Amino acid sequence: MLDLVDRARSDPYLANGAKRELLVRLWYPAAVGMNCTPAEYTSPGVWNYLAQTEKVPAPQVKTNSCQDAAITTGKHPVVVFTHGYTGMFTDYTFLFEDLASRGYVVASVNHTYEATAVQFPDGRLATSLVGNHFGHTWQLDDKATWFAVAVRVSDLKFVMDQLEGMNSSRSGPFTDRLDMSHVAIAGHSLGGMTALLGMEMEPRFHAALSIDGVIPGSLFGSTNNPVLMMFTGRDPWDTDTCRLWGQLQGPRVALNFKGTEHLTASDAVWLAKGAVQAGSEGVEKTVAAIRDYVAAFLDANLNGGSSDQLLRGGSPEYPEVEVTTRTSSPCSKAQKVQK
Repeated sequence: MLDLVDRARSDPYLANGAKRELLVRLWYPAAVGMNCTPAEYTSPGVWNYLAQTEKVPAPQVKTNSCQDAAITTGKHPVVVFTHGYTGMFTDYTFLFEDLASRGYVVASVNHTYEATAVQFPDGRLATSLVGNHFGHTWQLDDKATWFAVAVRVSDLKFVMDQLEGMNSSRSGPFTDRLDMSHVAIAGHSLGGMTALLGMEMEPRFHAALSIDGVIPGSLFGSTNNPVLMMFTGRDPWDTDTCRLWGQLQGPRVALNFKGTEHLTASDAVWLAKGAVQAGSEGVEKTVAAIRDYVAAFLDANLNGGSSDQLLRGGSPEYPEVEVTTRTSSPCSKAQKVQK
């Protein structure tokens, strides 16, 4: 866990001049021996806050991660992740643990005062100032969400600076372990839009993954960088999506997970089993598909691997995933229907 303070920036959510403080959680391939202290899913303070908000007992959740384990030798490609609007940086642990097992370092950012709750190491609990998705108290107007995206992009630039500093330091647990020449940015929902805009605004991001992301509209220009777009349970090919698809000039692939919903791509799919649609194949198969497709994209476009068969079209292993490749023309049909 990294507790980072941006001394050059006052927190835009506060009016008292306090500097912007962020928590970043890292998942990475660990050199684990006989001793492994299981990592907490999240802090007790956050669990208690969520339990009080939802009026339910705090759950007991085990992870597959070891707390403060040493990272394996060699350089590892990096994925910087930005959560959904008023989400939290642990909301996608099922994906992060899998990527770490495949050799990636994931740096997931908690966007303080927008995230539902952030507990800093000294015990301070910072809760959202824009409401949250529990009980639908969040502020969803354009002013609030665009402000959140602008803050997030600045957060991500700062996090990149910190990761570069950790990697180049003379001594430290991550010295020369981060391949900062191969960094992807990924996000879910509003984080998906943040990922696309962040890649455009920050050249250190070499690929973007938008997981059921909000479409950025006219603010997004065009890019030659690789882009993965994932959609859950809906026909994604409206005018805005088609415009974005046309602006992706480099490697691109779109995935539509049929029979799922917006939260399927988060830990809610297994934390709240039965409450979140997972398609006819069930939770385990859908989780496996999300993991495999994300890894296939990163391996092919960030880690020097060859293009996986999963990215070339439909797979008999995952029949509910509709794959749109670079050479596909889904928007010509959509445009005819719109006429």
